[in-house]
Amino acid sequence: MRPRALPALTSLLSLLALGSVAGAQLVPGPPVAPIPVDATPPPSGLVRLQTPAGALVGRSDGQVSFWQGVPYAQPPTGDARWKAPRPALPWKGDRSALTAGPPCPQKGAGSFGLVGSEDCLSLNVAAPSAALGAGAAPLPVMVWIHGGAFTSGSGSQYDPRLLAREQNVVVVTLNYRLGALGFLATDGLAGESRALNYGLQDQQEALRWVKTNIRAFGGDPGNVTLFGESAGSMSICAHLTSPPAAGLFHKAIMQSGSCAAPGTTIPQADARRTGAAFAQEVGCRGGDPACLRTVPLARLISTPIPGRGELRFLPLTPAHGDVLLPSEPAAAFREGKAPRLPVLLGTNRDEGTLFVGPLGDRGGDLPLLTHWALAGVLAGWNAPRVLAAYPTAQGVGVASARLITDAMFACPARTLARQLAAVTPTYMYEFRDPDAPTDLLPTGSAPRYGAFHASELISVFGTPLTYFASPTHFTPAQGALARQMRSYWANFARTGNPNGPGLPTWAPVTPTQDRVLALEPGRVQELGTFAQDHRCDLWP
Repeated sequence: MRPRALPALTSLLSLLALGSVAGAQLVPGPPVAPIPVDATPPPSGLVRLQTPAGALVGRSDGQVSFWQGVPYAQPPTGDARWKAPRPALPWKGDRSALTAGPPCPQKGAGSFGLVGSEDCLSLNVAAPSAALGAGAAPLPVMVWIHGGAFTSGSGSQYDPRLLAREQNVVVVTLNYRLGALGFLATDGLAGESRALNYGLQDQQEALRWVKTNIRAFGGDPGNVTLFGESAGSMSICAHLTSPPAAGLFHKAIMQSGSCAAPGTTIPQADARRTGAAFAQEVGCRGGDPACLRTVPLARLISTPIPGRGELRFLPLTPAHGDVLLPSEPAAAFREGKAPRLPVLLGTNRDEGTLFVGPLGDRGGDLPLLTHWALAGVLAGWNAPRVLAAYPTAQGVGVASARLITDAMFACPARTLARQLAAVTPTYMYEFRDPDAPTDLLPTGSAPRYGAFHASELISVFGTPLTYFASPTHFTPAQGALARQMRSYWANFARTGNPNGPGLPTWAPVTPTQDRVLALEPGRVQELGTFAQDHRCDLWP
């Protein structure tokens, strides 16, 4: 392999490992920071709400009320670093909920350094204002887990108000610990507690907060749907097999991330070896927890986490083998141990273009040897057959993007859908907008992005997304598709079935039939060629 191909492959595998929206960093931009929605209260004023924890003051435009920066756990700082989240303490008097809390610590975009604060375990709630009235029936609750490779992102990147108002649901977005603070494993930390995976523990603590408090916001604690994308979707996949999560949610929507993809979780032994190497890098030989808790935050965030250079051994994904994740989720699903909770899942037709876009050779196409090496990593002994199935006549980056889409997203999602369908109602989609709006610039390795990774998010929320685009760029057909998608998602949250009046019929998957709904502007219909389109004969 030429020396210049090695950095490109390393970067490509890193981006694949991250499965990130912000992780790709295709264009410079501001850091991921709390995004206050409206700097000043609208003329319609403020809204005061009494919750079991205390009184909150949010804002209302008369149709939807919004509370931001609500703590669901105590700050995981000092001696609480790398410990289970503790429920937030109640407060007296009115607490302002007009501004989003800080994101959990992460690297900033472009030239920005450290972003966020360790005191980050907060959430945001949007509710139709009518739901707060006396005697109003409780509404379905949708809890969003953001993506970002388990290393970046925040709940406040996503404005849930349009979804709440339009679909008459209560929507919660949340922060959780990221990077080493959320997913470090060492022998010393394991000796302190039977459960690691602190970021997943945070998500479950937020769900416990929802169970206790959401009725005050007009939500039904007995009808909670988890939905998330990329690392958020992978998190949900893990919660489906996590014993402590039982009863905390009742339905799941997984967008572009499944437990069936290689390296979604790793064994505890591998995670601890990686953690030991990281601890040594930050000056805590042996991974002593007391030492780790004294390391400055900036050093923890800026120190790279050692990787194995293999796609199957990713350093920052959740680790199985503790109380939280006793076994590999993919194995549990293969064995038919999925919980009987309705699931909606899917992928985008062109997931891989986002990952190859920044990796062209000096502004040109991806090096050919990088494509060959990628096939070797993903397919092993089957690489010659895979390379024949992904010719580079239309461009090396184009071929690599297709390979990534099929091997890492489409076919693992199909596998998981069939496994789930054997035990629970399961619905699968493919987002297929060939011209999904984007602010990303074409490159030699990605001349067009198509329905790229995360491109469905502005349809699901109906609001702009940093680095990508705004719904103001929608054509009428794209706008109509976005409304259909939000209706499908909300119908599923209400009943466990996405179908409803005025929507094309969405048939559930069966263990022997894919039944994939193609979500394309102007044409929503069942797709009969999903497995062939994505060469799933190569990716069992």
